[in-house]
Amino acid sequence: MTSSVSLQTISIGLLLIFNTFISPSADGDLKPKLKCMSVNDVNQKAERFLVHNRSNLRFPEKSLQNRSLSPWVYSVTRDDNRFPHEIPFAKCLYKGCFINQREDMSYNSVPVRVKLTIMRKTPCKRHPDRYRVKRDSIIVPVACTCAVPSYTK
Repeated sequence: MTSSVSLQTISIGLLLIFNTFISPSADGDLKPKLKCMSVNDVNQKAERFLVHNRSNLRFPEKSLQNRSLSPWVYSVTRDDNRFPHEIPFAKCLYKGCFINQREDMSYNSVPVRVKLTIMRKTPCKRHPDRYRVKRDSIIVPVACTCAVPSYTK
């Protein structure tokens, strides 16, 4: 005995599942439903997120930034509505690269960028003491490297 499921049945099922996670906003756009959470719940979720993603937060050893042909420094950005709150961003110290103990402008110092997954919290409109939390990603410069300039024709 074979059973067949109509395309209409599948479509209705998917619509019901999709509707569970997505709802129209006041302006008619579809946005994910995010639960409003207490500060304690947000902190617990953030702690789990940070423990799970700790390996993504490691940066090169400190001595490497000074030994590189393209040295850099870190500046720490802080955002209390982001987890992690503090993220170091690398900034190249020179435009060229240090070759034979002098800056060679025939090469470029360029940042090495990685995509970092973060969590952002935003206050709920109806309950300002509660927050919505969602995953997001940002591009973070983590180091600098020496590169041959790219030429455009």
